[in-house]
Amino acid sequence: MYGRTLRQLRESKGRGQAEVARNVGISPAQLARLEANQRGLYVEDFVRIAEALGEKPGNLLPNDIGDIGHLKPLIDRLVAVKPEFLARVSMIIEKIVLLTEDVTVATRLVPQKQSARPARKSQPAAPPKGRRK
Repeated sequence: MYGRTLRQLRESKGRGQAEVARNVGISPAQLARLEANQRGLYVEDFVRIAEALGEKPGNLLPNDIGDIGHLKPLIDRLVAVKPEFLARVSMIIEKIVLLTEDVTVATRLVPQKQSARPARKSQPAAPPKGRRK
């Protein structure tokens, strides 16, 4: 999904794959696979590529990203994270995703509460046994 955006941005800036890859710390082959959507894009790669291209990471996201659009400013803030911590940030995000998946699975596995049983028709109380008049 992001590969085409990365390639278009890189080409619009007149930058070659080898140069950008070198600045990012990945091989040109890895960048080529990213641009061809043949490899997943990790947070640390995403941030480093944005920096290498002189862009904020949020600018690499399409405008129609739906429910996560509000995360663009947060993604832009990742530029301020020291590179040595980006792997940790990526791991934390992955754990959050896994936790939300676990919650989703758990809610599917837990039986739904059944609606309240219909009220029984009240019957008149039986007369007390024992004494007769």
